[in-house]
Amino acid sequence: MERIDINTQMDGFHLLTSVTDLDKGMIGGTAAFVDQPAFVAMESLAQLGALHVRWLCDFSKHAFLLKVECFSLPSERRISGLLELSGRLLVRSQAAFSYDLTVSGIWEDPLMGRFLFSVKEYDDTFEKEVLTTRYREVFQCLTSASGTV
Repeated sequence: MERIDINTQMDGFHLLTSVTDLDKGMIGGTAAFVDQPAFVAMESLAQLGALHVRWLCDFSKHAFLLKVECFSLPSERRISGLLELSGRLLVRSQAAFSYDLTVSGIWEDPLMGRFLFSVKEYDDTFEKEVLTTRYREVFQCLTSASGTV
């Protein structure tokens, strides 16, 4: 299999700036950008949803975006401003989580989409000791930024 490297030119590629709301059925957050490519709006939603999945699983499993069922990128090529993000868990199984995710704040109408996430056990590629600690720290930092938890 050929390896494809993607260079976003963003250190660490962490797009979320805070988690503002949180319970078992929903998550809210923010992301702030200055002159970034428009796709970061969709990627921010994916990060928000995956973070919620990890939290629901007590950070004991690797979560990843499986499919974007629908989402329309903004018409602008570059975006700047504070994005308000929200996610509502629609349904979940042992390994799959379906969300309606919304981004607003700099457009007249919010951008909405349906995202599907999955989880798997940690393994040699996704090391539990490293990633569990890492995602707990990221979560703590994001919730502390807004006083959520």
